[in-house]
Amino acid sequence: MKKIIVLGFVLISFIAKGQESEKVSVEKNLYGAQLGLLSTSFYYETQLQRKITLRTEIGLVLAFSTHDYADPAIKDETTTLIVPYLTLEPRWYYGLDRRKRLGKKTYNNSSNYVSLANSYMSYKTPITNNGDFDVVSAITIIPKYGIRRAFAKHFNYEFSAGVGYQYNVFSKTEGCDCDHNNTAIDAQIRIGYDF
Repeated sequence: MKKIIVLGFVLISFIAKGQESEKVSVEKNLYGAQLGLLSTSFYYETQLQRKITLRTEIGLVLAFSTHDYADPAIKDETTTLIVPYLTLEPRWYYGLDRRKRLGKKTYNNSSNYVSLANSYMSYKTPITNNGDFDVVSAITIIPKYGIRRAFAKHFNYEFSAGVGYQYNVFSKTEGCDCDHNNTAIDAQIRIGYDF
């Protein structure tokens, strides 16, 4: 009887060890380029824990800004800009285990995720500005929900959305009478290539 119990414990430990080694995790390093409706970027994701990455992204975004004049006799101006941005975004790919259990692909971080996107948009150094007025730079902090899927070995697509906080960086001496604090909305549809 003792031999059977010992054998049972040994088998259970082997099974538990085997299941532990089969746990899926995010890629250790992942980098590539993505093209969205209003942006293009290069990104690098590095693994922090089994399901958590830190995504660093640098790119260009198409933005619009309107200068509202208090005097109704002066027509409001709208400008179109292409500006650089930098984002640091911790991501938690919470759906990895479920996708593995259902037999779905998990390579190149194919999973649903939640993240906290921290971005700086430098409107002071626009690539293109077709207006006659300056636009202030901004820092945004946006919690987001997203879906990332890989296909055809190197390609991926992502959908993400979130609502957060925007801080406009300026001083009153620059002649801006706008608010420092705003609500920021971010919705992305992107297709990309993993190198």
